[in-house]
Amino acid sequence: MYRINSPNFNPNQKPTVTTKLLKYIPILLLATSCTIALPEFQTAESLQPRGYAGAVGGYSGRGLNASTGGLGVFNYGLTEQLDLTSSLSISRLNIEQDNIRISMLAGPKWSTKSGTWALSVPGGAVYTETFNDIDASYTYVLTPTLYKSWKYQNPNLTYTFFTRSEFAYNYIRGRWFSVVGGYSQKYETDRLIHYVSLSGSTNGPIYGVYFGYGISLKPIR
Repeated sequence: MYRINSPNFNPNQKPTVTTKLLKYIPILLLATSCTIALPEFQTAESLQPRGYAGAVGGYSGRGLNASTGGLGVFNYGLTEQLDLTSSLSISRLNIEQDNIRISMLAGPKWSTKSGTWALSVPGGAVYTETFNDIDASYTYVLTPTLYKSWKYQNPNLTYTFFTRSEFAYNYIRGRWFSVVGGYSQKYETDRLIHYVSLSGSTNGPIYGVYFGYGISLKPIR
């Protein structure tokens, strides 16, 4: 907090309501900004049973709840149309206060036989710590996500639209709901797979636009 040099300044004066609001607004932003910034490094297609695939990358956002960080995704094929999908993210909200946020999500993903539609239901927790300030602590989330993927002309390029609903609970703010819409591309080379993800979100007046890039080796089937 900055001190204003004024002849009327009193170091023993109690903070005003405005000062308190300015202090706690960043904390409320931390509580309301959870997993919505996470990009998608996967498509609607499922893996073969016992097959697995992973991707790592980074992302950054612009908006009132923007954050910058890294993301790792790991999928494991349970059946021909059912995967276990999981992710781990470490990021920082783009505010003055030093902070760190860690999200851990896991859940099933069901795909159609054609691999063009899928529904995943990851759930987990987001831990946020604001150094030298009040912590937002744990936020518990459930993030059902719908995917629509297709290929056009180039067999190595897959396009995906996704929409994510986020149900969250935090002991500071209580319960809330937000929606994310996004688009991603998966481009396969001989040895590597590249992902580019663009998404947008809104939660009342809180908004954000996010870009992510991920890379992985070819999945082992």
